[in-house]
Amino acid sequence: MAFVSAQFVIFFLAVVVVHFALPARARWIWLLAASLLFYGFAEPIYLVQILAATGVSFWLGQRIEAAPDKKAKQPIMALGVVLLTLNLVVFKYTPFLNETLRSVLGLASVPYPVPELQWLLPIGISFYTFQLISYLVDVFRGQQKAERNLGAFTLYVTFFPKLVAGPIERAKNLLPQIHASPAFNRVDVMLGLQLILWGAFKKVFVADRIAPFVNSIYDNPEAANGVQIAFATWLYAFQLYCDFSGYTDMALGIALVFGYRLTQNFNRPYFATSIQDFWKRWHISLTSWLTDYIYTPLTRQKTFKIKLFDLMLYAMFITFVVSGLWHGAAWTFVVWGALHGSYIVVSLLLQKRWNTFARNIKLTERPNIYRGLKITVTFSLVCFAYIFFRANSMDDALHMVATLGTGWGSAKDSVLSVIGELRNEFFLVLIGIAIVMGAEILQGRIDMRRTIESRPAWMRWSLYYTGTLAVVMLGAFYGSQIDFIYFRF
Repeated sequence: MAFVSAQFVIFFLAVVVVHFALPARARWIWLLAASLLFYGFAEPIYLVQILAATGVSFWLGQRIEAAPDKKAKQPIMALGVVLLTLNLVVFKYTPFLNETLRSVLGLASVPYPVPELQWLLPIGISFYTFQLISYLVDVFRGQQKAERNLGAFTLYVTFFPKLVAGPIERAKNLLPQIHASPAFNRVDVMLGLQLILWGAFKKVFVADRIAPFVNSIYDNPEAANGVQIAFATWLYAFQLYCDFSGYTDMALGIALVFGYRLTQNFNRPYFATSIQDFWKRWHISLTSWLTDYIYTPLTRQKTFKIKLFDLMLYAMFITFVVSGLWHGAAWTFVVWGALHGSYIVVSLLLQKRWNTFARNIKLTERPNIYRGLKITVTFSLVCFAYIFFRANSMDDALHMVATLGTGWGSAKDSVLSVIGELRNEFFLVLIGIAIVMGAEILQGRIDMRRTIESRPAWMRWSLYYTGTLAVVMLGAFYGSQIDFIYFRF
């Protein structure tokens, strides 16, 4: 049930009306029922898997807390992490591992009789697996009390606004809100509706309108030259951002209508001045999770005697490889993660030399130019890595990288051939991108949502009606629903 479907609008309105009609103490129960209905709407069998993972984690959390000391707690926590990881591996990575083994043995001419494996991948499994792992580890570390209410814990895991594609919520943020059962707040409702409308605009007006241009190149890369690949990749950067941040805005907005505040997941990432800065702004809940549960433990390990700086570099690279694999069961995602890890490792190794070089050529004396240069370089590196993120296979990705240098003598004609007869659609794409980026520039200076809410009613509602009409009348529905990109993760 996609957020931008008529089915969801009906579902959401019904849930909101009943929610605030109920006594405060019963509202979380209603939200739990609605969340389970939302998750089981497409494939009810998914409910068995998520409820089993939730129940096991709930029980293990109490066992960890009840254990007398850290030595007794650790094996219970480790068991929970292993079980959750194995569950993720079995459902998400078994086909990938099977095909990888087939390829490796094929190189050695060794027969491999296991056929190609295909089975259902539970929606959002990567998100709620990481959420449950963080809960168990936090209980082990003493940073979180074990939850005693199974229903509240199940709502923490299955809360429908963030269930399918995040943000990855920590127990310390969401569980206290569930127990508090927030009351109706008109300002929260209006701010939440603003976010929902803004997220829907980014999704159906911008991201879905970009999709055909990107697909025309990435679905047939052999017929494209380097200019067309670069152009499609540039467009994909905005498609992915508007699609994923659009989902997140809607998730935060839906939750805010009920009075719940979820974790911010984006902070103007395409204005980042370095790859490190980019990951502080992009998919913030994942970056925070990887830092706390992968990177930091790796830097504190004592098995290998390595200088701290070198250990940090190794840990950084491994963390980004894990990030890539988390995104998808394919080597393209592993390479995408490794590229980002390499970017950061190289930048840390060359940081002092680059700072000296920038001072010598007096770049630091021109802060606006220097900042613009860093933003451009960062965005270009991010876009290059997107080739692997978006490509349908590793062969396609490598072919596209090898082809990047071609076609630049006739760049204009190459770009126009991608646009084709869809010039009006592309004009709307440019308008949409300009609106999103312009809003982000303003957001860096003022709180846009609070500013809108403080305006006179006629001005606010004129803006809301205009935005709604833009989504309904000018949304790129193309006669079908395009799923959010991160639903596949």
